[in-house]
Amino acid sequence: MAAPPARAATAGHVVRVTKTSRWSTPSPDPSGITYLPKQHRLLISDSGVDNTRVWKGRNLFLAGLKGHLRAALSLKKATRNPVGIVWNARARALFVADDNADAIYRSTAGPDGHIGTRDDRVRRIIYTEDFGFTDPHGVAWRPTGEVLIVLDSQTGRVYKFHRGKDGLFGTKDDVVKGFGTFRYGLTHPEGITYDSVTDHLFMVSSPQRFVVETTMTGVLVRTIDLSTTGINRPSALVFARGSDGKPHHLYITDRGVNYSTDPNENDGRLFEFKLVKVP
Repeated sequence: MAAPPARAATAGHVVRVTKTSRWSTPSPDPSGITYLPKQHRLLISDSGVDNTRVWKGRNLFLAGLKGHLRAALSLKKATRNPVGIVWNARARALFVADDNADAIYRSTAGPDGHIGTRDDRVRRIIYTEDFGFTDPHGVAWRPTGEVLIVLDSQTGRVYKFHRGKDGLFGTKDDVVKGFGTFRYGLTHPEGITYDSVTDHLFMVSSPQRFVVETTMTGVLVRTIDLSTTGINRPSALVFARGSDGKPHHLYITDRGVNYSTDPNENDGRLFEFKLVKVP
């Protein structure tokens, strides 16, 4: 396993830290994040909240870019374990990863027009065991070519799904390509996002305090140092407009102490970073 550079060429400068644990409906274990560009809002999923004392039947949270909670919603119609999420703006669909069910779900709004409510339309689109992996955590979406990207924590691999002639994900004619991430020093990769500005992928691993950037084919571009920022267990990431209105800030969720270690924990956080060059 290759170790990352001792000092990355780029570091994350903290703009804002939000304690999701202190929301009126808390998120103690934020595990997934995506961006709604038309609303300039963040969607955050929590795969562990139902195992904690602060569970209120909500595992999806709509937040402003300054970290204010706008709505507490539910993905229970798809899963109580939404470990990773990504928004497909063109289809107005939310893809949800569940590492317990070894599945990727597609959720769209029902007649009320809102994601995360009882009338959502939900279906499983990929059973990951059919493709040889059983621990899907992160999901990303590349609009060009309509590529659904899944990061598996156990194998440490990125799986890129291209639909075949039937137009469906998860069927036999899918073309699936991928590459491994352990070589970058990620020992338990959980979060992945696609950046349309660079056409690159960005990944985090809960035991490590850095972000890895690669090309779509897995060539390492750089690492981004987070070691001095106070982040504990990075779980998911997404690029979005900054809370100051500037473009291309990086938002990363932090799960903190896992509920399996302490069922009374409530320490989830959301970090907003701008990327700066290290002298």
